[in-house]
Amino acid sequence: MNLDPSAGGEPGDEGGTPLLEEAGGFTVLLRGARKRCPRCGERRIWNGWLEIKPVCPSCSLRFEKEEGGFLGAMVLNYVLAFGVWIAVLVVALVLTVPNVPVPQLLAMSVAALVGTPLWFYPRSKTTWAAIEFLVHRSEPNYATPVRRDPRASGLE
Repeated sequence: MNLDPSAGGEPGDEGGTPLLEEAGGFTVLLRGARKRCPRCGERRIWNGWLEIKPVCPSCSLRFEKEEGGFLGAMVLNYVLAFGVWIAVLVVALVLTVPNVPVPQLLAMSVAALVGTPLWFYPRSKTTWAAIEFLVHRSEPNYATPVRRDPRASGLE
């Protein structure tokens, strides 16, 4: 479903039929965690593993509101990577104390601190886009697109 302006309405237009069903907060966050558009659930929002499209091809939601808008995604990525590393460290120490295998622990630490951010990077961007969408969805740029009745505007 492509929601371009010529097909119906602009996001935030009043008095029209919503083109999408408004999703709840949990659904929006789950879409973000699954690398999908928070508003419509579209999957085709990536140009590759590291590059998100500027807008959703289905509902035209802008993912980065402003330059540097994904700073929160970097924080999410850092917090998760640090959490995974601490968990690996604690489990390894609990299982091996008093004879801690330092080279193996160093290799596991590098794997956790490099692998986790690479795996979570696209998910952090879409999760952050979902959080930003939830915070701002009452604003006109984030509102659900609507289909206007052409008879009501005199465009028959």
